[in-house]
Amino acid sequence: MAITVKENELVAVGISVAAGCKPCTDYHLKAARKAGASDSEIEHTVAYAVTVRERATQVMQAYALSQLGGVGDGDEPVPAKASDRIRGLVSIGAAFSVNCVTSLEGQLAMTESTDISRGDIEKVVKLAAFIKHKAASHVERLAGEGEEEAT
Repeated sequence: MAITVKENELVAVGISVAAGCKPCTDYHLKAARKAGASDSEIEHTVAYAVTVRERATQVMQAYALSQLGGVGDGDEPVPAKASDRIRGLVSIGAAFSVNCVTSLEGQLAMTESTDISRGDIEKVVKLAAFIKHKAASHVERLAGEGEEEAT
């Protein structure tokens, strides 16, 4: 069975929300409504996308903490306080990597009162873009392997 226009647009809404892309979300919300999607269908789509995004975050948090040697196996780690500079640089990179314009704008505005330079920001953005691209290539490869198995 082929994917209908309405199904395609609902999927695009979910992808846009999960990716954190406001312009994409705006475009596909309008297209989904035009294709006949109800507010309820759109609300459910958004909820599914957010659930996937949150679950991915939880999985990566547990994975990263488990790499510290046992943390993440029920232990409650006590995080060390990061410097404002580290927190700012990490927040900029993370906001970029999840396509969150709002978070990125906020983080960039906050850098004005720190020792984070424009060059620092450019370096972090390049690194985030590289990692984001590599992560996408891993997912694309996995999806491609699934295609080969299905044929």
